Amino acid sequence: MLKDMGNQSYIWSSFSGFLAWLGDQNNLMVLSLIVGIVTALVNAYSKCAEGKALKRDEQRKDEIHTLTVQRLKQGLRVSHDE
Repeated sequence: MLKDMGNQSYIWSSFSGFLAWLGDQNNLMVLSLIVGIVTALVNAYSKCAEGKALKRDEQRKDEIHTLTVQRLKQGLRVSHDE
């Protein structure tokens, strides 16, 4: 759970927000909320970019497979460099 930097940020942001609430420090509470929101936005962007990369990788593998099948149907040799 703590290996993901996003989860760590959420935990520490919540913890600092709780401590600020106990100490009645409004500025620290707002800062803690801002850190949590920024973390959520960065995580969402990161997951979106990761999803796009995985989708492109799958498309690339499908293209390679299609080209390999075409070459085999034509009777050409196929190199297995991957």
